[in-house]
Amino acid sequence: MRSIMKIKFFLGKKFFLSFFVLTLLIALSLTGWIRTVDAAAPGITNPSIIADIAEQSSPAVVWIITTYETEDSPRLFFGPPTKKEYQSQGSGFFFNDSGSILTNAHVVAGAKSIEVILKDQKEPMTASLVGIDTDLDVAVLKVNSQNKTPYLKLGDSDKSRIGDWVIAIGNPFGLDHTVTVGIISAKGRPLIAGDGNNDSQSYENMIQTDAAINPGNSGGPLLDLEGAIIGINTAVSANGQGLGFAIPINSVKNVLQELVTTGKVSRPWLGAQFIDLKMVNARFKSKLHLTDYNDGVLIGPVRNSPAARAGLQDFDLIVEFNHQTVSDSSELISAIAKQKPGDRVNVTFVRNGRKFNVDVVLDEKPQPK
Repeated sequence: MRSIMKIKFFLGKKFFLSFFVLTLLIALSLTGWIRTVDAAAPGITNPSIIADIAEQSSPAVVWIITTYETEDSPRLFFGPPTKKEYQSQGSGFFFNDSGSILTNAHVVAGAKSIEVILKDQKEPMTASLVGIDTDLDVAVLKVNSQNKTPYLKLGDSDKSRIGDWVIAIGNPFGLDHTVTVGIISAKGRPLIAGDGNNDSQSYENMIQTDAAINPGNSGGPLLDLEGAIIGINTAVSANGQGLGFAIPINSVKNVLQELVTTGKVSRPWLGAQFIDLKMVNARFKSKLHLTDYNDGVLIGPVRNSPAARAGLQDFDLIVEFNHQTVSDSSELISAIAKQKPGDRVNVTFVRNGRKFNVDVVLDEKPQPK
């Protein structure tokens, strides 16, 4: 009998506790202490938001087809080389209603002709190159349209956050107006696209996303859930899955007016290749008499460059630029970028263990042909 009474007491106590917790939760929700999720709130909770943005944005996204010309070697040993044409493709988007298109520089650089195809349109339109900046990997095209063109709003990439949902639209492998969805995986990523040697493109401050980006997506928009562009899809890692990268749209907005007006972006140029001292082993540092230094940038001046004219030599270690300490190449690049062509800057460097100072007059960075 005692055991039965114990069981009844235990069950009664358990029931009382459950009833008390339930009553407390109801009271808290009624008084507003517990906030409920509004299913109608804007964001991914809206089940049709992706489809709505894709439907509204796709008409402003274009398929870019470029034609290039190369020379074949002559047959046997006689006759001139023959010219051969081949085509490539990418994506782009209108950013105003007068037919102006943003895309990647690498999509159109060196092309003999550029054509664009709009959504639900079979006949291509001829596009002209307005401006190109190979450093940022951005180009502006223009088509002559009798009607106003649909266009996308340029957003604010600085306000985007890691974990935000994003939408990519482009033409991967010629599959026009493909829509993929993902999140922002990281921001501020440095990136080297290509083989890491001569055929490479170096990027700074990239947006990383797991939205599927494939060859042919280059130049297409990366959109937020308001349908505004926060990036231009640029590269995908061949060594992993879910590793796509986009140029922040704010970086593009900083140079867009100059690109449209002058056809290029004027950038300051020191004229040297950089290697972080941190990447050099102890034996090589000892050979350069740099064992007392842990930070700085080893340089290799380009011939006839501002660095070379100022007397800088191979393996000089830059430790200060305009009286500001330089720890690595990214800091040096950022410091140079704050200047203008023609500016005189002071450079502190170490050669054979001794410190020197020299003034360098920066040139305008030459654009690759």
